[in-house]
Amino acid sequence: MELTLLHKTLNLKAIAIFVLLVSSFNLKADDVTFTANAPQAVEVGEQFRLQFVLNAKGSNFSEPNITDFQVLSGPNTSSSSSIQWINGKMSQSTTYTYTFILMADHEGKFTIPSATIKSGSKTYQSNPITIEVVAGSRPAASSSQGGQQSGGSAPATTTNPDLSSDDLFVAITVDKKKLYQGQYLVATIKLYTRNKDVSGLEDVKFPPFTGFWSSDLEAPQQISTQRENVNGQIYTTGLLKKVLLMPQRSGELIIDPMEITILSRTRVRSNNPFDDFFGGSYRTTPYKLASKPVKINVDPLPAGKPADFSGGVGNFTLNASVDKTEVKANEAVTLKLKVAGTGNLKFINNIKVDFPPDIDVYDPKTTQNIKTDASGMSGSVTFDYLFIPRYAGNYRIAPITFSYFDTKTKTYKTLTTQEFNINVEKGEGDTEANSGVVQALTKEDVKFIGKDIRYIKPVQQLDRKQALMFGTPLFYGCYAIPLLIFVAIILFRLAQIKQNANQAAVKNRKAGKVSRKRLRQASKYMKQGQEAQFYDELLKGIWGYLSDKLSIPVANLSKDNVTDILAAHNVDSQLIGELMDLLNSCEFARYAPAAVSGGMDEIFRKADDTLSKLDQKVK
Repeated sequence: MELTLLHKTLNLKAIAIFVLLVSSFNLKADDVTFTANAPQAVEVGEQFRLQFVLNAKGSNFSEPNITDFQVLSGPNTSSSSSIQWINGKMSQSTTYTYTFILMADHEGKFTIPSATIKSGSKTYQSNPITIEVVAGSRPAASSSQGGQQSGGSAPATTTNPDLSSDDLFVAITVDKKKLYQGQYLVATIKLYTRNKDVSGLEDVKFPPFTGFWSSDLEAPQQISTQRENVNGQIYTTGLLKKVLLMPQRSGELIIDPMEITILSRTRVRSNNPFDDFFGGSYRTTPYKLASKPVKINVDPLPAGKPADFSGGVGNFTLNASVDKTEVKANEAVTLKLKVAGTGNLKFINNIKVDFPPDIDVYDPKTTQNIKTDASGMSGSVTFDYLFIPRYAGNYRIAPITFSYFDTKTKTYKTLTTQEFNINVEKGEGDTEANSGVVQALTKEDVKFIGKDIRYIKPVQQLDRKQALMFGTPLFYGCYAIPLLIFVAIILFRLAQIKQNANQAAVKNRKAGKVSRKRLRQASKYMKQGQEAQFYDELLKGIWGYLSDKLSIPVANLSKDNVTDILAAHNVDSQLIGELMDLLNSCEFARYAPAAVSGGMDEIFRKADDTLSKLDQKVK
């Protein structure tokens, strides 16, 4: 019995070893990677690690020629293995690491060339590494080692004069400070620390980016750190947020400071010998930090805008097509216009199309397929125009033009499509009147009509059954009442046309109704617990209400001019303050919901109450 159990145990072990060996050969050659890792910035005299990592078994490792650093140790080889079971399938991965301990002995920016290694039948080459060596005070021991860091794609050197020289600060850097309205810039918010142990963040208040359209590029839940050279000093940096910004008006715009409270942990020395054994005790100190404001100069677009310019800024292409060119009367045709490229695609308005008469045209359906990243906004916007020709004939849609401002050449460019000819045939069941053609009667038609008239024999001795209504007051009343109703309808319609001619007045009158629809959508998000969508929809509703009520485009609205305009409408300062607090709360909640007091219910109630008060004040 014992021999049988031992035999089974040995068989199981053999099977497991066989599976591991087979799985180790399942790694495809295309999946093999060989990468180099090292700090991007170090100080003179500092020791650091240079590591080459291979995710498969290799041989014939050829180290690079390292001439600009002292090699204190290496290559030291280590390996690690891991086994995973996913959906009943086992996978094994093995990593081999070749480590050098280097020391920088002079300043400069140096590149360590690639190393090579053979795995299977192929030879792999690592990426070269560029390291900047600066003079300065040595960093804390905890940050001097550990060459591998997260987020290695960020620049290693920062020489922005707005950055502080303190051991702990937060800063907003931008990739450009002068641009045209409609162009984009990237704002990066980072925490910089030197010789400080950061243990937590509190009261995070990101700037509202007033005057800009903004879209988050990176907002990590967990902050990864890397080392950077800041004005000759090595700092440990952590990315808090990276945002794509597009200025919505020209002039000088200010990116407001970012405010945050940093919790720094400091070890407390004591005479108790057990403290060192159990790790010691620590004291947490809060630091309230605020970045410096950043000034952005926005130039207006040059003069000479084409007549069909619809706000496009960037580099675009235009394509147009129709789904059919042969139709019958009363059949629908779709004209598709597609604007693609890079630039402010979200802000391109409907493109004007010159449709011929006798065609019913509906408002276009807009479809956006846009991607936003650090290189800007790219993708496409499609406009689908549905139109219905009512009568037979040949219809011509003239070439469609689209003009935009090219930021590379700094000139306006116009794109033109081909023309479209739609042949419309007479539809089924159409009468001559519907086709728009009136035919004269022929002699044969007259003869036919003559045959169709029959002789009517007169009836003698007709008796009067009742008195006729002709000439009575009821007879005239039956004519007068419809006439009065018709006149009233004409007068009402004329008044309505005159009133609707003033679009600003229409929007002003319907602002409250439109805002309530948006608030209902925000209420749905609130009930579903979707905080980000709730605050985003609430902000759209508030700014949309202000745009309709004050007859100002959303792109031209800001907190400053809204305050001035409401004051000019004799709105009391308390109500204006409530509106500004509401906007600030919604904007802060998009980035840090925990920092807003009251929650979604309280914010929604305040929004409903504030907009109701404004609707009564501003007429």
